Amino acid sequence: MVKVKDIMTKNPVKIDATKTIREAVNLMAEKKIGSLLVYKGTEIVGILEESDIIKNLLAKDLNTYVVKVEAVMSVPFVIDEQKTDNDASDMMFKHKVRHLAVSIDSRVGGIISMQDLLRPVYTGRSFWA
Repeated sequence: MVKVKDIMTKNPVKIDATKTIREAVNLMAEKKIGSLLVYKGTEIVGILEESDIIKNLLAKDLNTYVVKVEAVMSVPFVIDEQKTDNDASDMMFKHKVRHLAVSIDSRVGGIISMQDLLRPVYTGRSFWA
């Protein structure tokens, strides 16, 4: 097993809650990522995943140029950096999410994705050796 801190992405990409979904999608495409941490000022208020956009916006035929991120985002699930990859996997499965915010000294300082957990498996390398 490996600790979350060893496989997470540090300094995750964030977006202001008042930005539009179009702005969020453009940022996600530019950075080639599947989620954004959502902030109001300095406080994390949510997480925006690709699935949130599909379920909460596209499926309802809403306008990406009008709808704000805060109307579509999910509540962020947070895992401590000292937890293991198995803990992260269990939490993702339990809450049916693909990304978790990572807590470092009581502040969100990273993000871990399902892809981070699977990368060693599908690349054929041992991440833990």
